[in-house]
Amino acid sequence: MIKKYIPLFILSILFTSCGQEQEQESSATSPQGTYRAAIELQGREVPFFIEFEGEGQNLQAFILNSDERLEADASVKGDSVILEMNVFDASLRGKFADGQLSGEWVKHYVDNYRAPFQASQADDKNRFETDAEPGHDFGGRWETYFDLGNGDPRPAVGKFTQDGSRIKGSFALPSGDFRYLEGNVSGSTFYLSTFNGEEAKLFIGELDENGKVTGKYFNGLTGNYSFTATRNEGFELPDKAREVASETIDFTYPDLDGNEVSLSEYRGKPVLVQIFGSWCPNCMDETKYMGEWYEKNKDRVEIVALAFEKKDDFDYAKNRVQRSKDRLGANYPFLIAGQEKDLKAAFPQVEGPLYFPSMLYIDRDGKLVDVHTGFNGPSTGELFEQWKEEHNNKVEKLVKE
Repeated sequence: MIKKYIPLFILSILFTSCGQEQEQESSATSPQGTYRAAIELQGREVPFFIEFEGEGQNLQAFILNSDERLEADASVKGDSVILEMNVFDASLRGKFADGQLSGEWVKHYVDNYRAPFQASQADDKNRFETDAEPGHDFGGRWETYFDLGNGDPRPAVGKFTQDGSRIKGSFALPSGDFRYLEGNVSGSTFYLSTFNGEEAKLFIGELDENGKVTGKYFNGLTGNYSFTATRNEGFELPDKAREVASETIDFTYPDLDGNEVSLSEYRGKPVLVQIFGSWCPNCMDETKYMGEWYEKNKDRVEIVALAFEKKDDFDYAKNRVQRSKDRLGANYPFLIAGQEKDLKAAFPQVEGPLYFPSMLYIDRDGKLVDVHTGFNGPSTGELFEQWKEEHNNKVEKLVKE
């Protein structure tokens, strides 16, 4: 059973306080230790943990989801605590009083995208309150199908581990994984959630007497979907290999300084074209990996990232991309290629869907020879390792040709 969220504040009053641009640091005590936080979405809680260290000017905050510890930029102004959410254009802003933090989650690039949250010192490591002992172990691999309301159900691999009532893992789809999920089991029902600043997700699945899970997936302010799952240790996602027309491609986009850069400038060296968005959590995961990978391989291959952003505003886009590039340690060129909606039109040579992120493999002559679309990152374990092996094999082939 999920504890219902009861708002205890009036937002207009709250943000009279939170919105004050006081330059002095608060003399009040900052949050310390681990807090259980919950965002109210669609009448339900999406819980997660925040770990606070230091205080005042030295306050640090980390969002905790399963094995991930994601740093947020923390500041204290007056009686308000502000957490800028890592690479994302979003924040948690709240008033800290009597050991409680109450405020809003805000996406700044979307008009009026706000949801209330509150946080208090964590009594234990459970995200969800439960009213029954676990009646089932959901550990293992699950053949899953999500009905996302846009066609046929989308296949996914659900992979979880369970220790007592605590459960963690992820769902991996062809388009990418739902990243680090964590929660609890009560009776025959599991509750999983995740929050990374850009996304807040909740999954509730109930096992029936026939071994089938029927569930609901809540995403953000309005996303409300269904899914089913059955245990299947041998289930794999469909093969994403596709036929690629081996033709020369080129493009010209501005870099972060406004200088026009063309793909043809890199002829004579294999190039990986990374499809990227600073708003995309899976892109963040891929870029973290590729930043380190590039430092080991930059003498053999080049990477050019194409950023498709949320606003048709170059200054806004370059600032968001620069923040991602710096924070994720990606020392390769990023070009501003347009908005999210412009992706498919930018690459008519690629048949089928292109997801964020995607990787295009270009040979020395500028010909497109392979495409990998979507990204299942470190939360998926073996699928991530499988991708790394496939990626390195593709690069070895490019380098040897």
